[in-house]
Amino acid sequence: MSTKPKKADETKRRIISAAKKLIRKKGFDATSVREITEAAGCAKGTFYLYFETKTDLLMHLIVEMQKSLTEIISKELSSISEDPFRQIDNTLSQICLLMQENDLDLRLLHTGEILGFFMEQKNCVDYLNALTEKVALYIEQGIKKGYFRRLDSQLYGKLIFSMVHNILESAMLQHNPSDLVTVKNEFSIIIRKILEA
Repeated sequence: MSTKPKKADETKRRIISAAKKLIRKKGFDATSVREITEAAGCAKGTFYLYFETKTDLLMHLIVEMQKSLTEIISKELSSISEDPFRQIDNTLSQICLLMQENDLDLRLLHTGEILGFFMEQKNCVDYLNALTEKVALYIEQGIKKGYFRRLDSQLYGKLIFSMVHNILESAMLQHNPSDLVTVKNEFSIIIRKILEA
């Protein structure tokens, strides 16, 4: 690999890192592109080589987090094994690990200012629907193989995904209703009771 792509990647990483620190400190609206590039040690014009606007940078952060979660769910739940509840437990563990590794990014993306922006985006609904569909398809496979009881896989896919998504986020960000590990362990029990044949 030539040094030019490496340098470009490093510059982009510095811009993103500087932006995250400043946005955490000052808020998204109060942080300027000039402040981001000064903190990153590059010219203001360099920012625009990577992002058209500050909002594009924010969308980049959101998309990166979405990709990571999608990869976990796709890898763990793409096809059912002989031990589906172990797959579910592995999925929950991987999601919790992702959340712990990205604690500061999650906190940044869940400020009222940014979360409101994210929820207004059409891709937010599409993204959540796509993940819900992956869970529903997994449940459908489990029903067909006799591992799960007969139920409406679309409804339960949405119920389970929404419940896990919302409560794990609350546990991570506010330790409510409990800490992340406790909530994950309880979800293992709850999901088993919901689905078990």
